[in-house]
Amino acid sequence: MAMRKLKIGLLGCGTVGRGLVELVTRNDSLIRQRTGVELRITQILVRDLEKARPGVDRALLTTQAEKVLNNGCDLVVELVGGIEPARAFIQQSLAGGKHVVTANKALLALDGFSLMKAAENQKVRLGFEASVCGGIPIIRALRNGLVGNNIQSLSGILNGTCNFILTRMTEDGVDFAVALREAQAKGFAEADPTLDVDGHDAAQKLKILAELAFNAQVSAEGIQVEGIRDITADDVQAAGELGYVIKHVATAELVDDALSLRAAPVLLPSPHQLAGVRDENNAVLVRGDAVGEMLFSGKGAGSLPSASAVLSDIVDIACHKGGFPLSDATRLSTAVRDYQSKHYLRFVVESPSAIGPITTILERNGVGVARAAAVWAKSESSQNQVRVLTHAAPQTIIEASLQELARIGVTKTRSIALRVAG
Repeated sequence: MAMRKLKIGLLGCGTVGRGLVELVTRNDSLIRQRTGVELRITQILVRDLEKARPGVDRALLTTQAEKVLNNGCDLVVELVGGIEPARAFIQQSLAGGKHVVTANKALLALDGFSLMKAAENQKVRLGFEASVCGGIPIIRALRNGLVGNNIQSLSGILNGTCNFILTRMTEDGVDFAVALREAQAKGFAEADPTLDVDGHDAAQKLKILAELAFNAQVSAEGIQVEGIRDITADDVQAAGELGYVIKHVATAELVDDALSLRAAPVLLPSPHQLAGVRDENNAVLVRGDAVGEMLFSGKGAGSLPSASAVLSDIVDIACHKGGFPLSDATRLSTAVRDYQSKHYLRFVVESPSAIGPITTILERNGVGVARAAAVWAKSESSQNQVRVLTHAAPQTIIEASLQELARIGVTKTRSIALRVAG
């Protein structure tokens, strides 16, 4: 059988781009043997021609995007990131009948549905496995492997930075700032970690997964987003004493024909399947009507895991013809779900005696108190606290109770309320 050739134009040669070049070079014979396809990178777009890029042929580099897009390639890999000019590059490639592979979660969260429709109209493929959870094949599972299931819900640890920080806080007892500095030193967090630690990265990934899982366009404005900045080492320790682990979890589920989307820190019971996911790893738990629960886990970021996902899309496109059909996709409304669940509450108070009025007001508002503890400050730099584990109660009632306590001056600073997941 004659060896087929696939010519690739690469836009961007940063961490993932260099990883892709490395994998294509290193595993060339393996890919040929398994697929009968020879992959050849024809041109690579970079910003700086003088920058050192070990293992990358300098003769392939250019600072002109048109040389990549119009160099006879069959497939374009977009790894420049951001919204523009990445969107224009992808649109031009699709309009020209070229397959596209991207890892651009920000763009896909904003405009992914229209890009998928453009690819379908041109009968080409848009692959984006690397956009969510790095090397974990969750996109392909939702597109192909679980196509015979009605997906009922999905939840996951989608941000490696948050998970690394919370793991260090749990296992080493350090506070948020210390764990964040370690994440930055190891390359798991950016110099400006806002997108990650405030929950927006996980929300972008959740939107991409939800649109695939429920075959519908989803509004980003309907996602409830909370980060982990306000979580302290005391909160993590208190959760552990109660038999829980704090994780940042993104969840999508259908509620009365509307989609409930949330990315926020929660308390998970220690035996929960997501509770043991450590460090920068990601995991997604999918519930389908036929398969029940399925867990996908592994490295969620990094050069080679993400490059492996990009390469997986490239090989899949090389071995199959035609695009991914969207069928008759719907537009689902999003609903803010009033979660009926237990909550962990932490109050900073003037005196531990505030435990009395706190529990009284909670009970008066219909929030049952399962456990309550007054914690004295251990040093001049620490603060007196009251910690409460409630019985199941609507989130709206919890929030109203916290607002009342703040209004009458029982609490000194903003209180913490974390949902306890089942």
